Amino acid sequence: MAIKDVSNGRTDLYKLDPRILKIKPNWNNRDFTTPENIAHVEELSLSIAQNGVKKAIEVEWKDNEPYIVDGESRYRACMLAIERGIDIKSVPVVLTDKYANEADKLFVQIIGNSGKPFTQLEQAKVFKKLLDLGWSQNDIATKSGKTAGRVSQILELLTLPESVKTMVANGEVSASMAMQTVKNEGEKEAAKTLSTAVQAAKTEGKKRAMPKHVGERGPSPLKVVKSVIEDAFADNRYDDSEETVTISFPEADWQKILTALKL
Repeated sequence: MAIKDVSNGRTDLYKLDPRILKIKPNWNNRDFTTPENIAHVEELSLSIAQNGVKKAIEVEWKDNEPYIVDGESRYRACMLAIERGIDIKSVPVVLTDKYANEADKLFVQIIGNSGKPFTQLEQAKVFKKLLDLGWSQNDIATKSGKTAGRVSQILELLTLPESVKTMVANGEVSASMAMQTVKNEGEKEAAKTLSTAVQAAKTEGKKRAMPKHVGERGPSPLKVVKSVIEDAFADNRYDDSEETVTISFPEADWQKILTALKL
């Protein structure tokens, strides 16, 4: 069975019942569980209820079924409208380029996303899949119009702790602030710092934490200990003549460490 057997319309633009469309497993890199994307689908659903689906959903025909390659937000919004009683019998559909490879189809998610741009974290997921499919970082940079360094920075977001990724995905902290805090404080402390910063922002009625909210916690324990040890080495207050290195701290520096570590 071919797509033309279940559709109406021109040979290059088909009309399919949205109920038969399938979500391609592990394909779309947009996180539809975040508040921002939930709101996006909600708004799109209201628009579709009034005006219908204007931009065709791109699908690939596989095993006699249409799998969505581009347009999952439109599909989800359409199904939400149907659940609410809107009578939608068909939506416009186009077939993906049959000569395109998996990497080319995947890259469409970056360049073809005219409705709502991907976040940096969502871009990172696409870039990682492209690397797994054989592209180099330079290939991604050339195709996306970014520098290789920028591509590398975006990919670094995938190394963030899961709790921090969630804060970034929810729009509670920026990707750049999350990365900088992790570099400054280490993963465990950064997660605590950012969580506290988010709560501080919320008490001010703001959704997203700013650098000033991170600064309110004072220097991180890692920074305090590092500074004290650096001072000790600069003043030659250490003995490494034995297997065990002994460092001498003034009482004030020792109290700084205890306070920073909350001991």
